[in-house]
Amino acid sequence: MPFLLHLQPNVDMINSMKIPSILESSMKKYRVAIIGLGGMGGHHAQAAMLEENCELVAGAEIHLERAKAWGERFGVKAIYDNYEKMLDEQKPDIVIIPTQAPVHHAPTVAAAQRGVHVFCEKPIALNLIQADEMVETCDKNRVKFAINHIKRASPYNRHVLSLIEQGEIGDVVLMKATDKGGRKVGNSLMEMGTHLYDWLRLFGGDVEWTHAHLVQMDGRESTAEDIRHTQEVHPHDRDAGLVLGERGHASFRFKNGIHADVQFLAQPQTNDNAYGIDIIGTEGRIAIRESVGTTMYIHKGQHKTPAEMWEQVHLSDEDLDEQGIQRDKGSIRLLLQRLMLRDLIDAIEEDRDPFASGRDGRDCLEMIHATWESHRQKSRVYMPLIPREHPLERWRNE
Repeated sequence: MPFLLHLQPNVDMINSMKIPSILESSMKKYRVAIIGLGGMGGHHAQAAMLEENCELVAGAEIHLERAKAWGERFGVKAIYDNYEKMLDEQKPDIVIIPTQAPVHHAPTVAAAQRGVHVFCEKPIALNLIQADEMVETCDKNRVKFAINHIKRASPYNRHVLSLIEQGEIGDVVLMKATDKGGRKVGNSLMEMGTHLYDWLRLFGGDVEWTHAHLVQMDGRESTAEDIRHTQEVHPHDRDAGLVLGERGHASFRFKNGIHADVQFLAQPQTNDNAYGIDIIGTEGRIAIRESVGTTMYIHKGQHKTPAEMWEQVHLSDEDLDEQGIQRDKGSIRLLLQRLMLRDLIDAIEEDRDPFASGRDGRDCLEMIHATWESHRQKSRVYMPLIPREHPLERWRNE
């Protein structure tokens, strides 16, 4: 089946990502620096500190009190307010960039030009012009470029791909994805939507076309007059540039023939148990849920009823720690973060793309921008998306 043939490389990649406690550390010690020392900077620092072949050597942050607190917490003395100076003086092997989206492009390019491998937060950038330059600069300077789409590291994905490969649910024909609410679609696309789109790409591969429709809360179609900055919509959200839409629906056709439907319903309350994907085959379906840890169910049968045929699947690789104790959400996040960093190191040593590569991150941003462009055109849009400028900037300026 073309679907299975397409997925086989992904199965091999996921099988190579094992629990950190059973990994053998490489002989090389990697010097790690972090740009942006806020909440995510703490998560990444904690993961780096726990990896035996990583040495956390420096951090850069423009907010001095935050920088001081981070340095004291992790015992790092080399703290800078200028990341280029940090890169030049500390000469790290890897730089982690857990800043907000407007501060992804310039540090990535600066690091790559200095031969430093890059691990950047999602979304990759504000527009595809920036994303293209980030990928091209990393390629030109032969550095590895990873994006922190953390769900890729989940052992449940390996298991799902294995079940599909074995034909447990027949031929896969459709995926249905649902956002977890708590945000309007425009903001969610650049926040949790990028994770959701990346999760779809993990199982579906490359996208052929997109067709989307966005509305405001009163049901009218979203227009150029409704374009807002993310923090106009919600002041406490991360800065992700221009956004559009309050509720929305997007459809994707993947090049292997699989179709995906995605719903962003903007429920007032967040529900992480609703967030996830249903993978539907001719002989069954698999449901995977949650944004950090994973809850998984499988249903054997051509239809989703009867309800009692749904069976929950548990995987100790993710659910339990080395002592067999149930992991909480924080420890699962740390596990996945370590796996992401470990895969970047393996990619450096094996001279391959990271499992969650810059190219993957760019393709997710392209899906997001195609969602807006399709709504603007009221038609399908095909990949690659041309032109590469932000579609909402172009629409607002027309």
